[in-house]
Amino acid sequence: MKMATEQEALDVLKSVGVDYRRVDHPAIWTMDDPNTPKGLPEVKNLLLKDKKSDRYYLYLTDNHRVDFKSLTDQLGLGHSRLAFASEAQLEALLGVVSGMVTPLALMHDTDDQVTVLLNKSLQSFPEISAHPNVNTATILMSYADLVRVLRAMGKVPVVID
Repeated sequence: MKMATEQEALDVLKSVGVDYRRVDHPAIWTMDDPNTPKGLPEVKNLLLKDKKSDRYYLYLTDNHRVDFKSLTDQLGLGHSRLAFASEAQLEALLGVVSGMVTPLALMHDTDDQVTVLLNKSLQSFPEISAHPNVNTATILMSYADLVRVLRAMGKVPVVID
């Protein structure tokens, strides 16, 4: 698969009519990276999979620890175990590498293999942050605009606790 590009991300925002704010910064590879600009909403982007090869893109606030048992219960997965997707799966499904996972890369899931999960607490954020397929910039938009972008990509997010 070809890698996701910044221009693709910006084009989808423009096509949906999203009014966003952009912050450029040095590369950010992890949540506690010292290059992270102060004041940005702290969110986690995770690509998860279960034993049956179902895949889930989980977008949640940084102050939430992922409770995998609760998550599998909410998804009706029974005793299935969720695990992090591999680097190869990130590249194959979304065209990104670790440290660049973003909802804006979901446009690359053309076979609709990934279910999008949004943590309910994101709805209360004044702005949501997402990389534009590169980790040297952050796009800030409203939660409603994020949902509009996801729907434009054919994704109907599932809201979870």
